[in-house]
Amino acid sequence: MKMVLKKEAYGLAVKDESGVISPFRFSRRETGENDVRFKVLFCGICHTDLSMAINEWGFTSYPLVPGHEIVGVVTEVGAKVTKFNAGDKVGVGYMVSSCGSCETCTDDQENYCPKMILTSGGKYYDDTITYGGYSDHMVCEEDYIIRIPENLPLDATAPLLCAGTTVYSPMKYHGLDKPGMHIGVVGLGGLGHVAVKFAKAMGIKVTVISTSDRKRDEALTRLGADLFLVSRDPEQMKDAMGTMDGIIDTVSATHPVLPILNLLKYKGKLIMVGAPDKPLELPVLPLIFGKKMVVGSMVGGIKETQEMMDLAGKHNITADIELISADYVNTAMERLQKADVRYRFVIDVANTLKPRKEGVYREFLNATDFALVGGDINGDGSFRRHLRETGEKDVRFKVLFCGICHSDLHMIKNEWGISTYPLVPGHEIVGVVTEVGSKVTKFKTGDKVGVGCMVGSCGSCDSCTEGLENYCPKSIQTYGFKYYDDTITYGGYSDNMVCDEGFIIRMPENLPLDAAAPLLCAGITVYSPLKHHGLDKPGMHIGVVGLGGLGHVAVKFAKAMGLKVTVISTSDSKRDEAINRLGADAFVVSRDQKQIKDAMRTLDGIINTVSATHSLLPLLGLLKPKGKLVMVGAPEKPLELPVMPLIFERKMVMGSMIGGIKETQEMVDMAGKHNITADIELISADYVNTAMERLEKADVRYRFVIDVANTLKPTP
Repeated sequence: MKMVLKKEAYGLAVKDESGVISPFRFSRRETGENDVRFKVLFCGICHTDLSMAINEWGFTSYPLVPGHEIVGVVTEVGAKVTKFNAGDKVGVGYMVSSCGSCETCTDDQENYCPKMILTSGGKYYDDTITYGGYSDHMVCEEDYIIRIPENLPLDATAPLLCAGTTVYSPMKYHGLDKPGMHIGVVGLGGLGHVAVKFAKAMGIKVTVISTSDRKRDEALTRLGADLFLVSRDPEQMKDAMGTMDGIIDTVSATHPVLPILNLLKYKGKLIMVGAPDKPLELPVLPLIFGKKMVVGSMVGGIKETQEMMDLAGKHNITADIELISADYVNTAMERLQKADVRYRFVIDVANTLKPRKEGVYREFLNATDFALVGGDINGDGSFRRHLRETGEKDVRFKVLFCGICHSDLHMIKNEWGISTYPLVPGHEIVGVVTEVGSKVTKFKTGDKVGVGCMVGSCGSCDSCTEGLENYCPKSIQTYGFKYYDDTITYGGYSDNMVCDEGFIIRMPENLPLDAAAPLLCAGITVYSPLKHHGLDKPGMHIGVVGLGGLGHVAVKFAKAMGLKVTVISTSDSKRDEAINRLGADAFVVSRDQKQIKDAMRTLDGIINTVSATHSLLPLLGLLKPKGKLVMVGAPEKPLELPVMPLIFERKMVMGSMIGGIKETQEMVDMAGKHNITADIELISADYVNTAMERLEKADVRYRFVIDVANTLKPTP
């Protein structure tokens, strides 16, 4: 985790694979000595933005601020910048950096550098994620800034930074730019219409190739193409065979290649700039006998892009656009997916992208409002976020410690498919009250308090009226959920917390807050089923499967209740820990058939804390008739459930999650009475990513807790 001082920015971001774009506050780096900062006026929408938004290619990092057709006016330049001044019209395209030393970079083809950094969704040198042009301003090294000709309107010029260089580059590179040559352009969309314009400016004969006749007039009369071919008309295709020096294929849908190859002359080149998501059928014989080639091409290098832009200025080449407001972007994406645009959407950023009122954009309250965020499925980073002002029934407290639950790891990686990014994890949160609302009656400044897995519920359903808010269909989780004001909830990997007093837990004075924090999730997760299912009567015999973060706390609570406890594990390695240190009465190795046989039908209930796939049959065999197997661990894959033991001995398998607020307070009070805490490893904030890696390997004894107050600091 790196915490770097940056300048605040606002824009539009995709938070997850739904592709929905919403307002987002973030930050850009300070203007470095070689940097140019500019106010974004317009940004084009490329089909790549859509593919990235929905993670179609599998490498998207969220939150994603799309946009790589970015134009605006310079507002600030670094001390060593020589090419640009404040007030210059500039743009940024597909990339913001490269290694500068490899063969492709020295050949002015930075676009193929293996270390090229994408303008949007790439990883920068400081390990931050790059944010694109759906935003109010941009900062970039001067070597990756393009000067926009004064005579070109910026809105219609923006798409040239991607679409323009995508079609210009292969024409230049493959020698298809000589006057008098004949090229074909397949598809008359965002790329195709610009390809026609550049080819005609170069003095080239152009044939547009399309699946239907409806764009004939557009191609010939308005764009100036020389010929138009309907690819589904065999007669037209036959007449044009062997006439073209090269073809620019802009189509991203799956389509046949053979008819297009037949249009090429000997040694002709078919250049793929569209990107079909499925393989195309490539006939080899036409390549062999005609010495033809099929090649791919992406955007051009920086030098080539500037040449393209200068040519556009000379010939007044711009894209045909539909100018839209920022709040139309989601609709534009839906239309783009249907190819319902002629030919490029461009966002009027400067006039329509405005910071919203509280509840839509999250304002920054003060310089100490910060957190650790699961910003993408790979892990954490630093993040500033807003907590609402302290309402009349709210309690605000300084976070001192926050436990790390395995659920945090699942949510960071979106393994359950419900994560909303940016995500600030943490629901084992403890600290000291700093402010209370005017109608708060239960707490005062200085109280030791905590917040667990939820911060709200409907308050009126059957679950709520029974004190089981955890099962309320409208319960609001502590992080990653939508609050009443439509903001996203943020968890305890942060410096302070605000919560309705009805969901605040009072922490016992005698318990150390660091080791007590995990009780707000792990503690209640095992306490609740013991109480709810009547497995808390002194003298009862229960089993605890797994001696991890949940299991070791289960043993402690069960012993405090006066129960006989057997720990069930896959190996003998934790026997001494379970019996001599935690006080369990017995230990059974589940892989030892004799031990399992000797313990059959001895347990009133079992708390199963294991999240890995495992067999239930041996565990059901340990239960007495009418015994209860309670699942609190959550395996990713379905488990095999043998039905006959359930039928013949009326045994039960059920699930349980955390408890309600009243039950959680009871659990914490009991912990205070019996000095029950979790066994923890206290870590600093900058160790969180390593802790997550270790947690994934079950390398912790038994719970990580972040020392928030002492180690989570904003960088000066």
